[in-house]
Amino acid sequence: MNKILTVILLFFAAGTVIAAAPVYIGFDGGYGQKSDTSAKAIELGAQIAIDEINARGGVLGGRPLALLTMDNQGLTMRGRDNYVSLAKQQDLIAVLGGKHSPVIVESIPDAQLMKVPYISVWGSANQITDTITTDSHMFRLSLKDEWGVAALLAQAVNVSTNRKVCVLLPNTAWGRSGERVLREKALGTKANLTSVNWYNWGDKEFKTQLDACTESGATVILMIANEPEGAQIVKEVAQKPQNQRLPIVAHWGITGGDFAALTGNDLNLVDLSVIQTFSFVNNTRPKAISLSKKVMAAQGVKSPALIHSPVGVVQAYDTVYLLAEAVNQAKSTQGVRIRNALEHLSPYDGAIKRYAPAYTAANHDALDRRQVLFVRMKPDGAIIPIR
Repeated sequence: MNKILTVILLFFAAGTVIAAAPVYIGFDGGYGQKSDTSAKAIELGAQIAIDEINARGGVLGGRPLALLTMDNQGLTMRGRDNYVSLAKQQDLIAVLGGKHSPVIVESIPDAQLMKVPYISVWGSANQITDTITTDSHMFRLSLKDEWGVAALLAQAVNVSTNRKVCVLLPNTAWGRSGERVLREKALGTKANLTSVNWYNWGDKEFKTQLDACTESGATVILMIANEPEGAQIVKEVAQKPQNQRLPIVAHWGITGGDFAALTGNDLNLVDLSVIQTFSFVNNTRPKAISLSKKVMAAQGVKSPALIHSPVGVVQAYDTVYLLAEAVNQAKSTQGVRIRNALEHLSPYDGAIKRYAPAYTAANHDALDRRQVLFVRMKPDGAIIPIR
């Protein structure tokens, strides 16, 4: 009996040894922030792609993909520690970065040292892909401020009646990235930046900044913000007399949280337009349609317009497919080989667009200004493209 038991144990042990070991993808997001919806949306998009790829046989001849997640709580040093921890994981091919650009920017030296690709699927600060010019392990499949903020400024000029634009910026790497682009592009768009105002994450009141907008003679506000501060700004604008409520053109951080719940009916009182790179609404791309059905089921919503943090979902989804192609091409999970493969991918038809190719040695940004669109946000949470 003991001999039989030993044989059985050895059989199962051998099965464990020869079973295909997972290939890991890491994700570091701001799960701990109460109003944030971006982290769960990114995780969902990545997991849907992983499940689809695994159902077709996985990667490297049958190894399953698996997702490892960590919570940075929006804190740069915690995010840096999380990247290092994930990058140490055996057979981890890349780390995905979430909504907070400063968290990703802070980890650039670690990515270069550990040589595990770090791919932003939401953060837009120029520094993410511009800091390292050769042999960079930093990639992005997301909006980039170089052209995204330029599009914001052009939209603000269109909304304005006198080309006078008041700017609200967070005192972070993201805000500083935005300011640089705004000042560079202002002359070309004939925009007059009448007042540039800074605030800190966590601020609860914006009277000083909004009064400066009014006093400067601006007729539009260009706002770079995430949902907590952005919602308070909208609420304070809504409380003003109707003839003093300046329209707002906003960066997309506010779509990465429960903005409708934070603003309520005040959203109906303010002319707010928000930049995006993608919408599920009326999208005819087959992969976008298929993905939207799975996301609606997972999030418990009945309309593509109600999908939470849609850009996070879809950008993570396309990124995972590109990583699967990269690991198969590299025939390895080694970071440098994955990095090199990302620069030489074959064309791929994703949910957002056809990547032909996604990256090159000279360009680590998979999206460009052609993906820009603007949306309205509704009190019920709907995000509707502006036609």
